[in-house]
Amino acid sequence: MHPLIVALALVTAAPTSAHARAAEPDPVAGLQSLLARGAGATTEFYGSASTDLTRQVQLSNGRRTFIGSGMELHGTGKVKLGRTGVIASEHTRQLRIGNKQLMVDEAAKDPYFAGLLRTVGTLRTVSVGGWQYQLAPRAKSWTRTGRASGAAAAYGDQFVNVLEPATLRTLLSTKSRKSVAPWTKDRTTGRRQRIYTLTGTITLKELYRVSPSFREAAGTSALGTSVVTWTYMYDDRGWPYRVGWRFYAHPRPEVPGLGDDRILRAHLATQYRNWEKPMTITAPRATPGRGLEVDDLSDVLSAPKRRR
Repeated sequence: MHPLIVALALVTAAPTSAHARAAEPDPVAGLQSLLARGAGATTEFYGSASTDLTRQVQLSNGRRTFIGSGMELHGTGKVKLGRTGVIASEHTRQLRIGNKQLMVDEAAKDPYFAGLLRTVGTLRTVSVGGWQYQLAPRAKSWTRTGRASGAAAAYGDQFVNVLEPATLRTLLSTKSRKSVAPWTKDRTTGRRQRIYTLTGTITLKELYRVSPSFREAAGTSALGTSVVTWTYMYDDRGWPYRVGWRFYAHPRPEVPGLGDDRILRAHLATQYRNWEKPMTITAPRATPGRGLEVDDLSDVLSAPKRRR
């Protein structure tokens, strides 16, 4: 083949293999670049939790079975970054409770479940400027509930804050599995991207030690030996794409449920989008007052001991 033809062939082939030769992204460096420029993102989240509340019922065919009570939640939000982490956040959550009557009956003697029932519906939370604001379900005006970090609104249901550099480094040190997806086009943004997925486990005690936002949300260090499995997904720029955690209680080996066995299974995942776009989070007009006693999943960790 003529040398010029060979050279043209190589040049022509280069773009098709560029993605394959791209260096693997560093998720810590990717996060640091977002922190340095004060980036922000929109979020979508979804999760569920199963309680230990059960009751035996008789079916129409005469057979008996057990039913249980649990919750499903989903919503949207925003996060705004500063040099050390999240400096402001918004969280709009919709909560539904299945077999609600079981929880209503238990609420008569358990303040945790009584508080949880008050959050059914749409709950809005904003954390900005060192304060937290809340618009409770069925409320018509906002309440300024007290001092809080900028991350407080977004990291109560979501235990794992990968937007904290120290927390992210700790997770990376505990990873047990990694996978890399083919190049695809994001159906929301249209951007061509490659997603990297890491999975591992971490004790809630270790998460409490390393993560300021989890310490603020949990409100207690009495976390026992509970372990959560985490999954972290980042794109070819090293930017956060999705993070999730899940928890299971089981008898062998013995793993008690969260909050004195109130929550036996739970999971939550958060999707991050639009890191390229400007982000502003402002405080709503509000009056000082008390917020809801139970307003996110982490509140079960500091719930009082149950009356049996």
